[in-house]
Amino acid sequence: MASQEKDGQSRLKKLQKVIKDAFSCFDKQQKWLIEQDEVGVVMRYLGQFPSESDLKETIIPELLEEDPSKDGMVSFEAFERLMLRCLSDHTYDPDDSETLLAAFRVLDPQGHGYIDSNLMHEWLSTKGGKASDFFKERETSDFLEYAKDKDSSDSSRIYYEDYVAKLNADIEKHLENLYQAARGSNRSQ
Repeated sequence: MASQEKDGQSRLKKLQKVIKDAFSCFDKQQKWLIEQDEVGVVMRYLGQFPSESDLKETIIPELLEEDPSKDGMVSFEAFERLMLRCLSDHTYDPDDSETLLAAFRVLDPQGHGYIDSNLMHEWLSTKGGKASDFFKERETSDFLEYAKDKDSSDSSRIYYEDYVAKLNADIEKHLENLYQAARGSNRSQ
């Protein structure tokens, strides 16, 4: 029993280190504070993927409520508490492959296996969901650049099965490397 408790404490300390390291990358003034706009970026880096509306309507208000004296900035202490809870509850874990593929198939009713990048651009910037969830222009162009098949003769298409496989592999590799580093392992992928 004591061994399990010690392992749990060790894992917690390592997880806290990963959160602290990620947060510190955005703490420009080294005061253990970050801008509200950076919360989503840090959360996604750590493997939690809230929607923009979740950030604006739930997460940011909760973080600011815990420490209102920070002039609209988010403190490390509040962020760490939130991240530990989100990670342990798997609140904003990435969607699985089948969920992502089902979403793409809605946009491909003919079942071609691809979506035109112009249509995807339109959907990401003007349709579906809440206005706060729409992608910004840079996010849309970054997504399209990543998602399009550069080896295809028609690079205006997003072959979504390939995209989902690539995305999941990249997320898995990133998170494995991130949390492996926290465990102190020198193994690299």
